[in-house]
Amino acid sequence: MNLSLCCISNILAEQGHKFRTMTFKSFSSKEREESLEKLSGIVINNFNTAEKIVRHCAANNIKGYRLSSDLCPVIKHPDVMLALEDLPNYDCINKSIKDLSVAIKETGIRVSAHPSEYITLTSDDDIKVQHSLIDLEMHAEIFDRLELSQSYYNPLNIHVRKEGDAKDLSGTFMRNYNRLSDSVKSRLVLENNDTGNTWTVKNLKKYFYNEHGIPVTFDNLHHKMLNHDVSQKDAFFEAYSTWNCTPIFHYSEGKNGTRAHKDMPDNLPINYNEDVLFDVELKNKDYAILDILKRYNEREI
Repeated sequence: MNLSLCCISNILAEQGHKFRTMTFKSFSSKEREESLEKLSGIVINNFNTAEKIVRHCAANNIKGYRLSSDLCPVIKHPDVMLALEDLPNYDCINKSIKDLSVAIKETGIRVSAHPSEYITLTSDDDIKVQHSLIDLEMHAEIFDRLELSQSYYNPLNIHVRKEGDAKDLSGTFMRNYNRLSDSVKSRLVLENNDTGNTWTVKNLKKYFYNEHGIPVTFDNLHHKMLNHDVSQKDAFFEAYSTWNCTPIFHYSEGKNGTRAHKDMPDNLPINYNEDVLFDVELKNKDYAILDILKRYNEREI
């Protein structure tokens, strides 16, 4: 049972190892030099925290880590638009990135990311699309700085989001997809969703994998909420067949039959005896993962 931690370690956070953030409102409320100095410190803290989490995962038999999408807050806000090199103490920032890269290599932890829920490549508003392209490119830049592979082994996972005619939307998506760098395109994968009635595993496979070779991420909870009468097992294998490496799928459980994630699991992920890495999207993070691993290992004994 190979499991992956999503973004935050609750265990390390309780020990004081936490990510920090900054809003544009906060950034713009102070003198620019003061805000840049503070932002630089936040970025250094965040990469250092990510390094601690990677090593924590390795020490606890957690095989993967979904990197936080807010390591470098505010720098790509349209009214800021900074490169990392523009920040004070860039040498310290670069060292913290290198330290994280070394930790990933030494531990063998598999790294992925799930960029913002606001990412859209199907919007009619080109400003929103442009912001999405910038966000995706920033994720890819961080992955490249960490020397992660430009492949689906280190995926950037997003949703299609917009609802409507799947064929038309896939055409819009691909026109904007083709505006992306190879660094993004070589990693981009698409996850089934349940916010409407369109983006099941079946439709993602039909319009994006069959036509363009883009892998499909299987999320068991989204599938439970929207499946068009396709079984979980069939959807799992439909998505599994789209990957050219071990897939990273998502596992969660919903509160009271909803899509709201539970704190702790009642069940275990089902891998159908296949090699798969599950991002565990339960709210208690590594506590939930350790509970799954304990119960899975007890069952195996």
